[in-house]
Amino acid sequence: MNFGLWEIAILLLAAKIGGSIFQRLRQPSLAGELIAGILMGVLITSLAGSATIQLVAQLGIMLLILLTMMVIDLSSIEKDIEKLVIAQAVSAVIIYALLVTFSSVFSLSLSQALVVWAAIFGSSTAISARTLIAMDSISTREGQAVIGLQIINGIIELLLISSVINVIQYQEVSVEPILKLVLMIVGTFVVMSRYGSHFIRWLFNSVRIFRLEEALVALTLVLAFLAGAVTEAVGMTSFLGIMLIGVLISRTEQSRVIAEKISDLGEAFFIPIFFASLGLSVSLVAIAENARLLLLLFAALTGIRFLAYLVPVKLLGYSFVESAKITAFLLPMSEYGLLMLSIGVDYGVLTPALYSVLIVVFILVNILAPMLAIRLFRIPTPRSDRRGGAWI
Repeated sequence: MNFGLWEIAILLLAAKIGGSIFQRLRQPSLAGELIAGILMGVLITSLAGSATIQLVAQLGIMLLILLTMMVIDLSSIEKDIEKLVIAQAVSAVIIYALLVTFSSVFSLSLSQALVVWAAIFGSSTAISARTLIAMDSISTREGQAVIGLQIINGIIELLLISSVINVIQYQEVSVEPILKLVLMIVGTFVVMSRYGSHFIRWLFNSVRIFRLEEALVALTLVLAFLAGAVTEAVGMTSFLGIMLIGVLISRTEQSRVIAEKISDLGEAFFIPIFFASLGLSVSLVAIAENARLLLLLFAALTGIRFLAYLVPVKLLGYSFVESAKITAFLLPMSEYGLLMLSIGVDYGVLTPALYSVLIVVFILVNILAPMLAIRLFRIPTPRSDRRGGAWI
């Protein structure tokens, strides 16, 4: 019986090599993993249809969502959480409005605009935080604003993706998915309360008696998969359940140890396979044939996202120079945007050619955005622009 182990071995090797090369070049490792997947898809076409790779990739995105939620420190932004949520909600509305307005220019249908909206809304905390740390600027006022906005951005992004998945599943656009999104947002913050955390703490303290870190990791995975199965059973995406478990565990004393264990497991195997698998379906021929569309989308989507992030940040009370610096660090696209694009292809909303173009746009943005952010951050803020009235 063929379990596709050779396919996993080849793709994992390529992904790790690609990721390592890009890390040495001080670029996002996920871009290297994506490019490795694109090359392997061209060289070995059978990899794109491998059921084993698809299964491992699915586990990879689940671990990535769980890990992301577990390392979020909500205590650092609790006093500003309402303002941050409003700011990110405004950004989401601006992006959607501009995409729908110019959808005819991009030849996008309404369903495609929804998928692209959910795919480009998110900002990569990993890339921005790594860049800020390298610049020794993460503790600055702008750096703290970036991290606070990205924490909320990540939560809303996952909820937005969950909602858009529900829309394309049922092939209708109505008020119901919007209401469901609102309820999911409210439910998320309710679950974050001390009542849900109290139960998780009690459960984990009970297991800790056995003094086995592996037991805590196993319990975390069981809870995540069960929660994912429950939310999937009630008509929502499994990612929402996994996300909620991650948020609850983030408030336990054991969260750091568990996160380290899951990070080691995910980053060594599952997560690189996920990113590389997304590149397997990319067509180099389609990219060459749609080079003009690629450049148009790169310029337009970058401009749309910059404006959508700049406006609410400015409304938070920052000067224009400070707002531009913060916005530049919000430009790197989130890993979950790739997930949304792949789901769009699976449901037939995105064509393979459009998917290929958007993947390349993603790679370009995540390579060039940190360079822009570094250049803008070196611009001194005029003394007359330094206001003390910023909300965060």
